[in-house]
Amino acid sequence: MLKKFFILCILATAAIFSSTTILIVFGMMPTLACFAIDKTIGKSKTICVGFMNFAGCFPFLLDFWTKFGQQNMENALSMIADIENMLVIYVLAGGGYAIDVAVTGITATLIIQRAENRVKRIKKNQEKFEKNWGSKVTGKYILDEHGFPVEGADQRTQL
Repeated sequence: MLKKFFILCILATAAIFSSTTILIVFGMMPTLACFAIDKTIGKSKTICVGFMNFAGCFPFLLDFWTKFGQQNMENALSMIADIENMLVIYVLAGGGYAIDVAVTGITATLIIQRAENRVKRIKKNQEKFEKNWGSKVTGKYILDEHGFPVEGADQRTQL
């Protein structure tokens, strides 16, 4: 019920402010495309591209609302038709893609380094435990058919 009401409010607002809506829809096309192809759980790429894309649209929205005097469809279409305006908007959306790629790469590298350090620390602890407690703590010994250690067998022959 609330979702339907929210959608109805958005549609009514879009109809009332149709010239602004046209400007936003054409300006935010990279975000819509990113939303359609983003398969990640949190849609982080869409969020990153969307914020950068909106940052590119916002100055032109301010110009549209203040400098033109009238917010009509003709003025909105003239702003969309201006190549420089759309270039700035779309380049900033591309910057959102670049930020997403960079942050994802840096995060992956940090996670891998932390995991490698943890493996080294675990191996160091295992060596310390083997030195203190003997080879049986490593789990490297032969088991019989019932799963019990075989007495007197070479302890290092089987993993």
